[in-house]
Amino acid sequence: MIKLSFLFIVLLVSAGFAQDFFDDQGKDENNAVNSSYELNGFMRGAIFGGNTVIGNQGELKSGYGELGLKMRARKGSWGDGYTEIRFRRGTEFNESLSEVQLREAYVNLYMGNFDVRIGQQIVVWGRADAFNPTNNITPQNFLIRSSDEDDRRMGNFLIRTSYYWNPFRFQLLWVPQYVPSVIPIPLQLFQLPLNTYFDNPIHPDSRLKNSTIAAKADLEISDFSGSISYFRGYMPMPGVTVKEPYTSENFEIFIPIAIKSYRMDVFGADFSTTVSSFGLRGEAAYRHPVDDYVPQKEDLIDSTLYIPNPDFQLVLGLDKSIGDFSIILQYIGRYVFEFTDINDTKFVFPQIKELENRNRMIASQLDEISHAVFMRPSLSLLHETIDMELLAYYSITTKESLVKPVFSYDLTDDLTVKVGGEWYSGPDNTLFGTIERALSTVFAELKVSF
Repeated sequence: MIKLSFLFIVLLVSAGFAQDFFDDQGKDENNAVNSSYELNGFMRGAIFGGNTVIGNQGELKSGYGELGLKMRARKGSWGDGYTEIRFRRGTEFNESLSEVQLREAYVNLYMGNFDVRIGQQIVVWGRADAFNPTNNITPQNFLIRSSDEDDRRMGNFLIRTSYYWNPFRFQLLWVPQYVPSVIPIPLQLFQLPLNTYFDNPIHPDSRLKNSTIAAKADLEISDFSGSISYFRGYMPMPGVTVKEPYTSENFEIFIPIAIKSYRMDVFGADFSTTVSSFGLRGEAAYRHPVDDYVPQKEDLIDSTLYIPNPDFQLVLGLDKSIGDFSIILQYIGRYVFEFTDINDTKFVFPQIKELENRNRMIASQLDEISHAVFMRPSLSLLHETIDMELLAYYSITTKESLVKPVFSYDLTDDLTVKVGGEWYSGPDNTLFGTIERALSTVFAELKVSF
């Protein structure tokens, strides 16, 4: 009831705001167009289907209607504000879905070469496509059902300052409150080991010592752009830890487990340039855990198995456009430091070793060295009213794959229909192999923009 009342109030205010925009605020004293205020957004209906996790029967994975509102207010040369609100109602994971999401709401202050942005923000770092090892500022929802990959990004409250010194831009970010990414484990898309169960998550509070800080220096010159960055704080992607086991009256041993966040230092760099008629881009990051990381996990109950090993990640890519056709090709590599074979660990309880394997899945650290390839070809037809795109990923090391084709047709300028699918696959002991039946889906979407 509260959500519905809130929705009604927001729509009422938005309608009044839009009326003012078109009738009064949209013109100045000379009856000329004034762009100080903007209101736009979209409405869409989407349906996702697939197979049940157990058995081979079809089911509705998700179906919803969604309203998205985007508003911007400009106040001369001193600053502006932006917000995006989404209202969604339907079904998800066999449960009723009704949510109001404030994706972003921030205000910018401009003071010459210096500016400040405060509020709920989505910050994206990195110049590679889809896989960005330096992109660790704000969390993602990996369970979201949408044809648009950007919908997985989640906002978080932070303060971002920027200083421009042509051709450089320097950024400093402070994230006072931790917000974790949404991953499959809490919804038990993973089958839990015997006699284990999920307890309350363990995340840092809002004390200043738990804040995240990050800094970045960008260089923008003709035909070249690049940056170096540093991140220190709690990673958006959490792990799974073990709490103290206990014995029941029947002398069965039960092991409570919980989602838990961890801190890391991340040193990153990226670039993009042009070589002949090809675009060349790259991104790299070295991650090293902070605090109580233990490289050899051999305790009876290892409280640090949720923390990944230090690693180095590299992404190198080429992109090429020929008329209405374009393609992006990328290599993705990872090296894990202090790697030990999971079969060599000496856990007393087999459940602990199983959880260690699940954590390695989440962190993509099943192997000491891993290689993967990624491509994204796309084609536009009929004066760009038809768009066809394919996202394809294959891990040479683990044999995991992801294929996502999307076909889009503009019925009118602001009315679009999309159909496509998203299929995960891999061996049973890999992440994609574990979640493939739960998250693989086909979908159809009808969207109107305004």
